[in-house]
Amino acid sequence: MSAPEELQYGGYCPECKTHHELPAQPAMQAAAALFTALEENTLPLATEYLFGPARGKMFGVLVARDRTGQEQILKGFSGQHNGEWLIPGWVPPLFDVNQFTMINTPEEKRIKSLSAQLADTTCTREIQTLKAARKTRSQTLMKELHHLYILHNFKGEQRPMARFFPPDKGMPTGAGDCCAPKLIQHALQNELTPIGMAEFYFGCENRSQTRRHGHFYPPCASGCAPILGFMLCGIKG
Repeated sequence: MSAPEELQYGGYCPECKTHHELPAQPAMQAAAALFTALEENTLPLATEYLFGPARGKMFGVLVARDRTGQEQILKGFSGQHNGEWLIPGWVPPLFDVNQFTMINTPEEKRIKSLSAQLADTTCTREIQTLKAARKTRSQTLMKELHHLYILHNFKGEQRPMARFFPPDKGMPTGAGDCCAPKLIQHALQNELTPIGMAEFYFGCENRSQTRRHGHFYPPCASGCAPILGFMLCGIKG
């Protein structure tokens, strides 16, 4: 495994008008060790399904120092892993999982019910009505879930994630669920100072053929770049 020397993770902070970034190189050794552990199945984490229809996902490590100067290594995965948000030893998502479930579960059932009704009808007018209702419910659900994403930074500031995306376009799918924001937020909430971070793809190549097994990638431009600058604001080297 190798990564370009210039590979960095961060972005522009609209609050202080400055770019904040973490280099990948200080985390490369830890990232390579994690990749090997995943390949050799030495972690209590199922990875076989990542080479099937579900395809792969991004994994990341963040190297930091605690208040005593000791090095700490955090590891994370993008989104859910095999349907789970929380797995021991891995950093959690940006939101409270119980709150997320309370909002998401009942509304998902309603949306699935509308989909089932769509499959059972041939009436054009009814189809249009059901599709409109499903779309409205889906959009409302996403807005409610996104309200749970509160970003922190190293100045002790907090902002709703929605603040960093154009209100007329909304947030892209998966915004805030990538490795980088999860790793950074966990570090700052535990008084750790990040010194490097690296993310790699593990599993079957994605459908758009933009991610390949064992390759390192920078933060995604649509979901991560708009928020990482703020999250790293105030960090001290």
